[in-house]
Amino acid sequence: MKLFDVVEVSSALDIMKKNFRVDIKVESVSLVEGLNRYTSKDIKSKLNVPHFRKSLVDGYAVLVRDVFLANESNPVPITIIGESDMGRICAKILDTEEAVYVPTGGMVPENAEAVVMIEYTEKLSEDTILVQKGLAHNENIVEVGEDIKEDEILYKKGHRINERDLGVLAGANIKEVEVHKKLVIGIISTGDEILNQNEDISEAKIKDINAYVLYGQLSNISCKPIIYPPVKDNLEEIIELIDRANKECDIVLISGGSSVGKKDETVRAIQSFKNSKVLVEGIAMKPGKPTIIAEVNKKLVLGLPGHPLSCAFVVEAILKPFILSLFEEKSQRYLVCEFKYNYHKAKGREEYLAVDISEEGGKLLCTPILAKSSMIKHFANCDGYIRIDRDLEGIHKGESVKVNLF
Repeated sequence: MKLFDVVEVSSALDIMKKNFRVDIKVESVSLVEGLNRYTSKDIKSKLNVPHFRKSLVDGYAVLVRDVFLANESNPVPITIIGESDMGRICAKILDTEEAVYVPTGGMVPENAEAVVMIEYTEKLSEDTILVQKGLAHNENIVEVGEDIKEDEILYKKGHRINERDLGVLAGANIKEVEVHKKLVIGIISTGDEILNQNEDISEAKIKDINAYVLYGQLSNISCKPIIYPPVKDNLEEIIELIDRANKECDIVLISGGSSVGKKDETVRAIQSFKNSKVLVEGIAMKPGKPTIIAEVNKKLVLGLPGHPLSCAFVVEAILKPFILSLFEEKSQRYLVCEFKYNYHKAKGREEYLAVDISEEGGKLLCTPILAKSSMIKHFANCDGYIRIDRDLEGIHKGESVKVNLF
């Protein structure tokens, strides 16, 4: 039986970056289609936001010198000369002791110096108000370009467009965004015991869990996963499905069949291809040691462990960082938390530990979720994970740790 000649996690990632150059195309898509996609170039605003001076409040546009000394004991009478209609240009010009009513978001007169909130006024008649509060210059007025300047870089190349960004882009008069095309990732689950979702549970068989976990993980980073039907532990069938996926996809993932069991056929299947090379057969990480990194027809083929937790953490540790590097994404969402218990690990391999985050006494605490690598429910309920360096023997209670968020 062959034993693993493992490499470190960082080395595995370096091997992937060195050996695989995925040619990602660029496309222009609508804002809605751009959600969760990665920008292929810097995005600049096409106009000032706002492009006109507008009011922050419901109130009256005035000249500051007319109301500077106003207060409740000494209200100042001001004449109303009209109102500003929403969505229309306000062409009125203020003269001494004059005001124009302006709704929130409405355009203010060209020479207006401030807007007094309606709550600080008292209406004496249809055309006269008493102003009961002094104002500073530009109070309650948003100037042209105060939010966004024309030609301002809104997002750098490699930025992942989130739901908040859509509003910014829409406001900046951007109708389409140029993004990287989605990577097509083929997902193959192997094993005599694996059933697809349309088959009934029978004997000692199980449903295909890994394919759906992988689908979710990859869909969140601008990939287009394709789930292929599970394949039995039959070398010819595995070869046939790898060949199909290799032709249809940018990257192929094979779940199961990467350990040293006698029926594990992934390496043999990969080596059957003329233009193939096995680069890594094992990574010094827990969980996730039995991982294969291979090349078939110049494309990445990744053999993942069959246990769901192990499979998911290999994706987090090496596949996601590799894909994000292709999109030139550099950020990782994380929180710094205080570790709640003492935790021991053996030296020699990097460990990935699922954790739950809670707040106690104004502090963020994280608690390890201890589960066997075949368990998926605990993984689904965790908030994130921490990476423990291979040379450490654990984490002490009260120690600050970086929690990577899912």
